[in-house]
Amino acid sequence: MKQLISADSALRTRNVRIGDRRTSVRLEPAFWQVLERVAKKEGLTIHALCTKIDEWNEALSLTAAMRVFLLAYIWSGSIKYAVFAARTGNMPPAFQPRD
Repeated sequence: MKQLISADSALRTRNVRIGDRRTSVRLEPAFWQVLERVAKKEGLTIHALCTKIDEWNEALSLTAAMRVFLLAYIWSGSIKYAVFAARTGNMPPAFQPRD
């Protein structure tokens, strides 16, 4: 019989620096992997990217802003769309996922 894994056990906690402060962030492992790749592609550290996401964020918790930023970045390949998503929690009206 397949054993179910609770949502809490699927999350991984890591410390990140947001500007001058250190905070804990809980994300699924897949989001941590994508965060590392996006940071590398954009020439940033994970800490610098998290700081930028926090600065762009206007309405969400940090983890929610990180998730929608990463989702928009993966779907669009565009930092512009990802920043909009981090700000609002929504995809831009003109958003078209890349094939």
